[in-house]
Amino acid sequence: MRIKNFFPFLDRAHDARAGHAAGPVPLGALPARAPVTPVYQFTIVSLSATLNTLRKQLYYELQALDLRVVAVRITQAEAGQLASTVVTLHCPPHLRSLLSAVALRLGQSPDVRRVHWENETGASIAVLPA
Repeated sequence: MRIKNFFPFLDRAHDARAGHAAGPVPLGALPARAPVTPVYQFTIVSLSATLNTLRKQLYYELQALDLRVVAVRITQAEAGQLASTVVTLHCPPHLRSLLSAVALRLGQSPDVRRVHWENETGASIAVLPA
């Protein structure tokens, strides 16, 4: 005897079968899993005085690409010269090249010391100004 007979709630299709007791469970009756969108961390290291301007530019570019920001963290170096912001965001795979273009564009600013993005799978890009 199967354990699902004793504990029907362990069977994922149980709720779907309850409504369709007369026949087989249709394929669309089971709950579909939402596609997982990769999470990226986008980091900008720049002079403290210009970080807010760069952060606003990044925000507007991400908003234009319809990328959802999950969290923002800002840190200051002890010397007060450099600061960084780390923006955590969801980026679908088809927009990854646009995220790279944003990093390259921000890296062209003379006040930027480093732009870096990475995702949980290890893919990353770092931009150092020339």
